[in-house]
Parts: sequence; structure tokens; C-alpha cells
Amino acid sequence: MKTTTKRFQLLTSSLVVAGLVAAPSLRADAAAKKTTKKAVKTTKKAAPTTEAVPATTAAPTTAAPKKDLVFAIVLPSSKEDKAFSQSGYEGLVAATKKVGGKIILQENVPVASAAEAVRNLASQKPTVVMALGGQFADAIATVAPQFPDVQFVGVNGSKEGTNLSSWSLAEGQVAYLAGVLVAAENPGVKKIGRVAGITIAPLQLGSAGFIDGARSVDPAIEYISTFTGNMDDVAKAKEATLAAGNAGAKFIYSGMNGGLVGQEQAADELGIRLINNTTNKCTDPKVGVIYYAAVNSSTSFATKTIAESFATGTFKAGSKRTNLEFPDAFGVVLCSGTPKPVTAKLLADVEKKLISGEIKIGLQPAK
Repeated sequence: MKTTTKRFQLLTSSLVVAGLVAAPSLRADAAAKKTTKKAVKTTKKAAPTTEAVPATTAAPTTAAPKKDLVFAIVLPSSKEDKAFSQSGYEGLVAATKKVGGKIILQENVPVASAAEAVRNLASQKPTVVMALGGQFADAIATVAPQFPDVQFVGVNGSKEGTNLSSWSLAEGQVAYLAGVLVAAENPGVKKIGRVAGITIAPLQLGSAGFIDGARSVDPAIEYISTFTGNMDDVAKAKEATLAAGNAGAKFIYSGMNGGLVGQEQAADELGIRLINNTTNKCTDPKVGVIYYAAVNSSTSFATKTIAESFATGTFKAGSKRTNLEFPDAFGVVLCSGTPKPVTAKLLADVEKKLISGEIKIGLQPAK
């Protein structure tokens, strides 16, 4: 492994097109248009969106690509939400540009309609159906046995079966690194915050990880943790972020989809800083100044890697994978400059312990 300082310099300088390599999956989405879409209730008759993307480069040489690749994905919010869903979708687009195939998707899918959406896509007999988000774990586990000839993957899922696999984004571990960074670089900080949407395991792990990481540096740090109950409600996200900021939290770790816009509005008003958990906004000309750091939970890396493994025939059904297996897809980036040498060394040591399992994250803060 390269020296710690160089590792973080590379991470900071490698923000290019999402999904082409691990760190660039955190790119800022400055060119994305702001869109507001109403959640569309999925019905059995609703046709999923189909998007063909021509291959632009040769497929991997590890195995011949399969013909008629069709990658299906269920998104909890818009594919242009500039957050979690967009990151996962762009990883899939990057894969199709590399190995060919087409994408069919259903976006803005509420949990109540998730099983129906997954079933709708599975009935099209795609190569694989991905469900993006831990909130879809039960739905995908229910539908998978009904389509034994189709493979299913829950991204941030938690269940496995004969034709059902899961992929963890290691949100607890990467949030722990973010907590360490904030506390080590800002020794005077007294309080931190976490504002997330729905109460599901990946987001709970992110909250506990951020708090535990900061307290591993300074046990006296206080925290405010809020779940608004909605991933896309801009007003609720702004209200919760304003409340945390007014209560003294100078750094707030986000956990939203479309609601991230509300957090940005609150941070701008109060002069506090955000740490984003899905995409790197550090260089965004519109909101970059609001962000202190970004973590590489790399949703785009996960979807891209899953798709490519199906193309090359290397995917293992019923498996459980995690970003921790791929160090280049896992880490934290300081928006301005690089961490102090002592902080960089600390982060490198902590990262090794997280990957090895020496440091474990629970659903609730341990410290």
C-alpha cells in the first residue's frame, strides 16, 4: 500500500466520471439538472424504462461476455436525485458502456410497491435484477423464489438464497472513518450530527459508525442523531439539519436521497459543513463549499462490478459481497487539501482494522 499521505492525495485528485474506477464513483454531479418527480406507484401493468447503452470498449478478457445482457434495477428515488439512486444507476451505465447490454429500471419505488416492482422486472427475464437499498431486502427475498431462473442482488441487502445474493456498501465502516477524520482534524469540535431518512440497518450502521469513529478520537464529543422518516422530503431534511446545527453540531453526516437538497440549504444558511455518504460534492461549483468531506461507500462501484461479473460469467449466485473486499472502493476524502500527516496515519491504521474486522460497528453507538 502506498504511503498514507499519497493515498489521500490520490483520492482527492481522482474525481472523474462515476463508475469507471472506484474513487471516481464519488464525482460531483454539477451538470445534473434539478428535477422534481412525484413517486409513481408501480403496477403490474406498468412497463419499466428500457435504456440501451452501446458498448464503447472491449469486454474484460477474463471471460467471453454473455450475449443479450439485460440489467434490471429498482431505484428508491429518481435516477437523477444527485445522491444514492443516481450513483447506483451511473455505475450500471458505466458497466454497459464497457460490456454492452441494456438497462431496464423502475425508479421512485416506495417500499410498499417494492415487491411488485421487483416482480415486474423479473418477469422480463433479465440477466439480473438489482434492488438498490436495504429497505427492499424483504421484497426481493419474497420475489426471488418465484423466478428460479433469474438472479437477484440486493445492494445493501442482507439476505441470500439459491438465486439471491447481497452486496454491502459497508456504510458503518466508512462512516467510522468519517467520524475519525472530523474529530482528528478538528480537535475543538464539541458536537457532531447525523441526519438520515428511514430507519433501516445500513443507515443505522452509518449513524453508529460516524459517532463511534469520532468518539474513538475524543470520547467527550456529543452527538445528535435524527431519522426524518423520509429519504426524499426536502423540507423535513432541512428542518432536521437546521435543528442539529442550531443545537451546536458543526459537522453533519448525511443519509438522504432527494432530501439531500434540504440539508444543503440548511448547511448554507447556518455555515455548517456536511459529509456526504454517496457522491462526492466537494468540487461541485454550486454546493462544494458546503461539504467538508465525502465517503466512498461507492454505490456505483457495487452496481458496476455486479454487472461486469455477470458479463464475464464470474458472478457467484447466493453470495455475499462487500466494498470492504475492494480497498480502492472504500475510504474517505477531505474536500479541501489533504489530512494532516498524523490524521492520515490514524485513518490508514483504522482502515486496516475495519477491513480485518478488528473494529466492529453495531446498529447503535458503542461509545
